[in-house]
Formats: sequence, structure tokens, C-alpha cells
Amino acid sequence: MRPRRFLVITGVLLAVFAPLATAWAQEEADPPAQAWQKKPSFTIRLGTFFANSSTQIRVDGENGEGTEIDLKDTLDAPSNATVFRGRADVRIAKWFGVEAEFYRIASSQTATIDREIIVGDETFPINETVSSRFVQSYIDTALKFYLVHRQRLDLGLWVGATIHLLDFSLEAEPSGAAVYKTPWYPVPAFGVHFGYTLLPRLYLYGKAGYFHYKVADPTTNIDAIRFDITLDYYVWKALGIGVTYAYVDNEVEMASSSFGMTGAFNNRNNGIQIYATIGF
Repeated sequence: MRPRRFLVITGVLLAVFAPLATAWAQEEADPPAQAWQKKPSFTIRLGTFFANSSTQIRVDGENGEGTEIDLKDTLDAPSNATVFRGRADVRIAKWFGVEAEFYRIASSQTATIDREIIVGDETFPINETVSSRFVQSYIDTALKFYLVHRQRLDLGLWVGATIHLLDFSLEAEPSGAAVYKTPWYPVPAFGVHFGYTLLPRLYLYGKAGYFHYKVADPTTNIDAIRFDITLDYYVWKALGIGVTYAYVDNEVEMASSSFGMTGAFNNRNNGIQIYATIGF
């Protein structure tokens, strides 16, 4: 594991378990007779996600590996985006719930490349003017299992996957070289989650997960980290506002073309979402 990813995992664990330990201690200190409002069992969060992305992609061809392309450094693609993000969380039973979210980040740019790059079986010569388009759609699902049920604290495990739907194209002038790819990648993860009532109508939620899978033949390597922490405040009955910080870091390498492309896709995405929420 690279040092940066080790530091990220360590930071995620501290970020999740520090408030969790505090919540547990405060839960133990609460008088048994104190009544706390039940956390919502059904929640929809709709709002704006201010995302920062770092993406590297490599498209392999029949003649071997392609060039690893950093979208910002090589193609001058923007790394910041403001997009819509929707999330839904449903607690079906005392011990079980499901969560889903969707957002889409799109970027396009025209730049003159300062080195030769190979994408699949196409070669883009130095000083070509390249028009790039890159769209990432994220569909995230999770099954949540609640192992601890207390008056203010819920704690459990989750398992799920993020489906990455990609649309990547390059068109060069004056050579006319062009590449169009629409791969998709399922990236599993599992980890811990919690919910805690800070104050009446004020709720704190957290979720952290990790997944690693590697085989040599055919080459398959998946390394995924994800973390989010959410604060909801209900201003009137079932209507509220909230803020989420989310972090996703995925590294995928596949020699099989089963998912629409052979090569590698590394993406780190983090940002803050501000939203309106409905919960009951």
C-alpha cells in the first residue's frame, strides 16, 4: 500500500471513531429516563455538491499498454465542479436499512499536448490540439446492518458498491486521431457506519469503507477507500437542512475487456454537499 493511501485510511479511521467514541461515552452517561426523539427512518437529501476531482486514465490496446493520462496535467481539464447530488436512506427494520446516491461530474476541454500519448491503438503526436470529454456518473448503493441500537446511538456494518459509468473521448487536429470509450466499473466496499442524536432535531451520521482485491491472471486490481460524515438539522417537522463531507478514492486496473475497456482508472473525489432534507 502506498504511503498516501495509508495516511488516508488512518485519517478516515480517526475521523469516524473519534466522534463515535465520544458518542458512546455520552450515551452511557445519559440518564435512562431521558427521552430522545427517534431518528428518521426515511431520509431524502437533495442538494449541491462542490466536488474536487483528480483522475488518471490509461487505455490499453492490442499492441500493449497505453499512456497514463492525468486529465488536469495532460489535457488541462478542470478539477473542480458544482453538481447536483441526491441521496436516499431507508431503514426497513430495526436491524437493517438501504442507502443509495447519485451524482454526475462532466468536463470538457481543448488543449495542445506537449508530449506524445498513446490511447488504445491510437497515437496522438506532440503539439496536437486535442478536444477531450470526460463524464463520470456515480451510482452508489449500500446495505446497512445495525448491530447496536441505543436511545441516541446506532452502530453497525455496511456492504455495497459504487458503479462508475464513464464516457471518455479524445479528438485530435490536424491528424484526425480519435478515441471513444464508455466503460463501467463496479467498485465494492464494506465498513462501519453510525448515527447519533447530538441534540433534539440535530443528527450526526458517519460511514467509512475499504476494499482491496488483486489477482495476477488476468490482471485485476481494485483498491477503494470511501468516507462521509453528515450533519442533519430539522428546522420544521420533517423538513431540514444539512451538510456532508464526502471522500472517495478508487484505483482500478483490469486486463479483461468485460467492462468495456482494458487499462486503468484512478479517481479521487472529495467535496462538500449542502442540501435540503426530508425525513420521517
